[in-house]
Amino acid sequence: MRGNLRNPVFSFFITFLAFSICLFCSTPLSLAAKTEIRTIGIVPSFGTYSFRGSIDFSAARPGKTEIGKVTVFGTYNGPYPWIMRIYTDNTNFMPVAGTLASKSRSGLISEDGQFTIPLAVNCPNFGNDVWLNVPDVNDENYRPYKAEAQVNVANHTDCIIMGIDPRNADWVSGTDRVLFTDDDNPLGDLGLATPFDIIFSAYFDEKSIKGKYTSNLYIELIPAP
Repeated sequence: MRGNLRNPVFSFFITFLAFSICLFCSTPLSLAAKTEIRTIGIVPSFGTYSFRGSIDFSAARPGKTEIGKVTVFGTYNGPYPWIMRIYTDNTNFMPVAGTLASKSRSGLISEDGQFTIPLAVNCPNFGNDVWLNVPDVNDENYRPYKAEAQVNVANHTDCIIMGIDPRNADWVSGTDRVLFTDDDNPLGDLGLATPFDIIFSAYFDEKSIKGKYTSNLYIELIPAP
C-alpha cells in the first residue's frame, strides 16, 4: 500500500476521486432543466377614492385668494382607461336681463343667479402654482374628455385631475412630448399617490359683486371615457 501511495498514477486517481465526491455532494440535485411552478393569486378591489374638505370663504380684499381645499384619500384599481375630472353644473345661473353676450356658468354663482366668479384649481399633476379653470358642463363650448392618438391635439375642455389612459398620446409621450422614445409612459399613467390636496382659488375684482356665492361643484371618476 505504501508503494502504491508513491505511484504518481495511483496518487492522481485518489485525488481525482476525492474531488469528484466533494463536487457531487456540494452540487444540488436537478432532475429537469425547466420546472413549472404553479402560481395563482387574486387582486381584490381596493375600493375607490374618497374626499374630505370644503370651500367656505370670505373674500376680505380684492385679488387672487385661495378659498379652500379638498384632500383625496384611497386607491382605485378598477379597469383602465379611467379619468377623474372636476366640473360645475350650475343650472341656477340666470345672467342679468338683456345681457347681449353669452356668459359662462362655470365658477361661483351669486345667490340671485345673476353674477359669476371664475373658479380655478391646482393639484400636484398640474405643477407648482399652475391653476386651471374649472369648466361647467352646461357651457356651449364645453367638450368632454377624448383620448387622442397624436401629441398636442387634445380637443377637450374637461379639467382632469388624474387618470390612466394608454390611448392618450399626450399622457404616453413622457416629458419630451415625443412618442416611442425612452421616457414613454406606456400606460399613460397620470395617477397620484394619496393623500394629496386639490386647492381652489378665485380672483376677486370690481366684477365680483358683493353678496353670497355658491356652486354645484363635482369631482367625478369616469371609467372607460
